[in-house]
Amino acid sequence: MFTKLGHECKIYNYDVEEIPESDVLFIGTVLPGALSHLGRFLPEKNVVYYGTVEGFPIVDPQSFEMRIAQKIPIVAASRFVKMCLETVGIPVAGVVYHGVDMNETECDKDYYEYLKRYLKGQVVFYNSGNSERKGIDRYIVASKLVTREVPSSFFVLHSGEGYVNIPKMLQDLELKNFWFTNQFGMLPSRKLNAMYKLCKIYVQASYCGGFELGIIEAFRFDKPVIAVDVEPYNEIIDPPRTGELIPCKRVSQHRYKDSFVFQLHIYSVDDLADAIIKLLSQENPKYDFEEAKRRFDAESTYPKILEYF
Repeated sequence: MFTKLGHECKIYNYDVEEIPESDVLFIGTVLPGALSHLGRFLPEKNVVYYGTVEGFPIVDPQSFEMRIAQKIPIVAASRFVKMCLETVGIPVAGVVYHGVDMNETECDKDYYEYLKRYLKGQVVFYNSGNSERKGIDRYIVASKLVTREVPSSFFVLHSGEGYVNIPKMLQDLELKNFWFTNQFGMLPSRKLNAMYKLCKIYVQASYCGGFELGIIEAFRFDKPVIAVDVEPYNEIIDPPRTGELIPCKRVSQHRYKDSFVFQLHIYSVDDLADAIIKLLSQENPKYDFEEAKRRFDAESTYPKILEYF
């Protein structure tokens, strides 16, 4: 992206020992190990850390890593990320939202036509890894409730093995209008684009996240998004122009691998189902994605990171 905008850059893997360039942009989850790793570049190089987290990092305030954090500008991917980092004492220089190329809408035409034949009705789509915080079980249960009220609905879950035993849930609930791809991380972008293009609604069922690119990928195809009404989702979705937000009923903490404490924002399955039914039932919805596309276009967002060097 920076090369496209006139800024030459070279991409290195994490484990490369020698980097001759004087300016280093490190991109990744804000972890103590990564901060320690970046200490090797100081003070010879200018380092900016563009990072995300889905919860509160577990760090020792007197550690070497925290001393490194005081010396490197850390740029957060959302206001929520900024809050999580600052709460545990990690300074944040600013916020730059993630972006996507809003013009990258080309899809695999053969795959799209195949999906049109196979997925009958109004398609609801969710693209997510299968971990405890992703709310996949609630998405599946909501699909059962929705199909009773809207028989023409069809649900797609692009995910894989993990926390939820998805095939068992589908079998137990006797879901018919549901497709579990079991190909998460394996489909090329043009096939994923076909799913976004075909769906009528995108559901972000997660209980927490640092940003969630799937939301703005849906905006790219003018698809409304449903999510829980907490940051970062309410930083991105603007009801009713670009989707719906459902209430958070309670917050539950979850410790993850002694690295983070996640704040799981639990919502009602009934609220999720009602929001899906509402959007599926609208005859002439008045969505407006133009501002969101400008706001989250990669050419608008990522150049701002350069200001922190």
